[in-house]
Amino acid sequence: MKKTFTIILLLTAALSFAEKREKADISIPVFYDSLTNGMRVIIVPDSNVAVVSCRLYYFVGGMNEGPGTTGLSHMYEHMMFKGTKRIGTHDYEAELPYLAKIDSLDQLLYRAQLRGGDEDPDYLRYREEIFALLAEQREFIRKDEIWELYRSNGGTALNAWTSRDMTAYIVTLPMNRVELFYWIEADRMQNPVLREFHSERDVVIDERKMRHDNRPLNRYFERLNALFYTAHPFRQPVIGWESDIRAYTKEKMMRHINRFYTPENAVIVLVGNIDPTAALLDLDRYFGGIPRAEVTPDEVVTREPPAVGATRFTMREDVEPRVDVIFQIPGYPHDDLYALDIIEGVLSGRSGRLYKRLVDQERLCTNAGASNSFRPHNGSFHIFASLKNDTDPARVEAIIREEIEKLINETPSDREITRVSNSIRMSLAEGLKSLEGISDRLAWFERLGSWEDLFDYPRRIAEVDRAAIPGIAAKYLRPDFATWGFIVPQTTNEKGEN
Repeated sequence: MKKTFTIILLLTAALSFAEKREKADISIPVFYDSLTNGMRVIIVPDSNVAVVSCRLYYFVGGMNEGPGTTGLSHMYEHMMFKGTKRIGTHDYEAELPYLAKIDSLDQLLYRAQLRGGDEDPDYLRYREEIFALLAEQREFIRKDEIWELYRSNGGTALNAWTSRDMTAYIVTLPMNRVELFYWIEADRMQNPVLREFHSERDVVIDERKMRHDNRPLNRYFERLNALFYTAHPFRQPVIGWESDIRAYTKEKMMRHINRFYTPENAVIVLVGNIDPTAALLDLDRYFGGIPRAEVTPDEVVTREPPAVGATRFTMREDVEPRVDVIFQIPGYPHDDLYALDIIEGVLSGRSGRLYKRLVDQERLCTNAGASNSFRPHNGSFHIFASLKNDTDPARVEAIIREEIEKLINETPSDREITRVSNSIRMSLAEGLKSLEGISDRLAWFERLGSWEDLFDYPRRIAEVDRAAIPGIAAKYLRPDFATWGFIVPQTTNEKGEN
C-alpha cells in the first residue's frame, strides 16, 4: 500500500526530503505493508541518496518487564550481538556441548543464589565452573562478527537502543548491500544463541554502576521516576535493578525472547534508495517463514491511579542543584496532548516564560524549561530548572507556581501562539532532515497506534484553540498533585567535615 504525504510545515523556508532545498513543504512517499506472519514494513524511497537506513524495531521495552525481570530487554540488546547458530561462531556444533553444560549449571547457580546470595559457596563454585567452560568455548566464538559484517560492507551508524516502549537495531548500508540487513536480522530473530551470557551479565552490572549508581544525577532521576509512577511499569529503570540483573538466567531470557522478539511484534523501516516492490519480495523471502509467538503476550493493562497529593523528594549531592516537577497527563491518543505541546512551547526555550523569568530576569538559574512526553498509556509533563549554587530552591518553586498560575489565568497572546506553533513545526522539519530521523518518527507513531498520525500532527497542532489553553493548564498542571524533586548541596556535617 502506498501513500504519499505532503506536510505543510512553514510559510517560508523549510526543508525538502531529498535535498534540503528551501521549499514550503515536505513530500514523503510512504509504502506500508505487512507480511502474512504479521511483521509490518514501512518503506520511504529516496533516489537522491546512495544509502538506505535500515531499522528493525521491536515493540518491547521496560514496560514489558516486572519484578525479577527488569532490564531483560536491555540485556537482550547486548546478547543480540553475540550471534546466532551461523553468525559469531567458527563451529556451532563444537559449541553445543559447552552451551548444554553451561545451561545445566545456570539453573544450579540460580538456586544457590536464591538460597545464599552471591557469597554462597555453591554459587561461587558453579560460577567458577561456568567461566571455565566459557574460556574453552571461546575457542569457537567469532567475537563481534555482526559488527564486522556490517562494517566490511560499508555499514555506518551501527547501533542499538532500548527504551521503555521499544527496542531498535540500526544500520545504514549502501543501496546494494541492504540484503545483508535482511539476512542478519532474520537470523537473529529466528536463531539467537545466548553465548557468553554470564560474562555479558557482568558487563551490564558494571554498566549500571557506571551510568546510574555512580552518577548522582542519573541516580536522582531513577528514584524520581520511581516515585512519579506508582503503579505503571514505566516506574522501572530500563537498565534494570541490580538485584534483578544478578538473578537473570538463560531460561528467563529465552522466555522473554520467545514472547516478544517475534515478527508480529516488529516493524522494519527502510528509508533511502530502495525499490519498495523488490524490497517487499526480499523481506517476505527472509522473514515471511518466521512463525509468530506461540503464545500472544498479554497487553500491559496497568494504568496510573489519579494523584492524591504531592510527592516531594530531596537528594543531597555536590552536583548542580536543580528543581523538577512532574505532572500526570493522559496517554496517547488524547486530544489534550496537542494543547500540552503548545504549553511546553510557551514555557520552554530561550524565548519561553520559564527561561526569561528564572534565567534572564531573576538570574536564579542557568537553564529552565518544560517537556511534554507522549506515552502509550500514561504520559508526563515535566518542568525543570537548573539552579545557581547560591539559589534558594524554595524561591524557584514559588516562581514555577506563579508561572503556572499565569497560564491558568491568562490566555497566551496570538504572537506567542504563533511563535510556539512555528517552533513546533520547525522542530518536526528538523527531525525529518535525515533518513534516520524519518525512520524513528515513523516507527514511534506506529508504536503509538499508526505511522499515519505523524503526518496528522501538524494539523492537530494548528487546530489547538488558544482560548482552551488556560483550562488545559488548570486540568493537568496542578502543583499540589505533582511529584517534586530537588537536588541540593550537601551540608558541611553531611560531608563529614568539621
